[in-house]
Amino acid sequence: MDNGDVITCEIRSLEQGQLTVKQDYSNATAVFDWKKVGHIVSRQPFVVINTKGKAFSGTLSEDPQTHIVIVTGSTIDEVPHNDVVSIEETGETFLRKLHGDVDLGLDFAQSNAQQNLTLQGDLTYQATQNLFSLTDSTTFTSQQETKNTRETNVKAEYFTQLRRSDLYGGGIANFLSSSEQQINLRTTLGGALAIRPLYTNKTVLSFIGGFGYTFETDATDTTSTASKHSIDSAEAVQFSTFRFDSTTFDTTAWVYPSLTSPGRVRLTLNQDIYYKFYKDFYIRASFYDNYDNRPVVGAPANNLGVSSTVGWSFR
Repeated sequence: MDNGDVITCEIRSLEQGQLTVKQDYSNATAVFDWKKVGHIVSRQPFVVINTKGKAFSGTLSEDPQTHIVIVTGSTIDEVPHNDVVSIEETGETFLRKLHGDVDLGLDFAQSNAQQNLTLQGDLTYQATQNLFSLTDSTTFTSQQETKNTRETNVKAEYFTQLRRSDLYGGGIANFLSSSEQQINLRTTLGGALAIRPLYTNKTVLSFIGGFGYTFETDATDTTSTASKHSIDSAEAVQFSTFRFDSTTFDTTAWVYPSLTSPGRVRLTLNQDIYYKFYKDFYIRASFYDNYDNRPVVGAPANNLGVSSTVGWSFR
């Protein structure tokens, strides 16, 4: 540490400017401000990502005078201490490279016997040149004298770095099922390019652009004004910022202008606020909106929802 303290421990990760470690004599993890870490040394291999989004893999050492982190693997790379955005454990197994979170919320109103159940989860895999993410959000609502409703939205992305440039190429898969909008299943599969023009310990901004093939199965006995099969343009903005040492704001917006059905536009918007209140446990407040300017006849163009859940993050 900058004050001269030396800590022997297992390094778990560095994210959002916080270095998480675990000491042998403690069952709990400890968190340190990366800016107050003087230098770091480890024989264990890690994936290190800098502010340009470039990833390096190897063991770690650092000169306390120059504050340059040296990553020794198949090559020897140098990253300035203040340019290190992420440090992730890497192992021989796929499971060692996974991290994510899962949360659950349940609301009940006695007056009308309304019940709301929300289940959400995120899973991320980070390697030297590959990145995979999977998000899921499912909401069930039941109430006396009305039909039950459900909303499920799943998004998956896989990208690989293109020749160590700032661009990533890969595939996208988005799935939506909504009883409110009378959609049994809407699937979009495609390819895309991604770039992260802003990548720091506090803020990440990503842009994704590509094309997708969409096919949709609506509820029975419904009429649709749009084609069940289409080729769409697919663009996304993903923004995440970490503030106050415990609060994270995540915003993701996907827009799908149809290329084969001119004039049709679909949009999905997700806004999440995480507040970490104890170790790896957090409270999440979520807002979502699924929009289609040519919905199933009789169904709303917008389907909006809010939820609050309690969750746990793992790595």
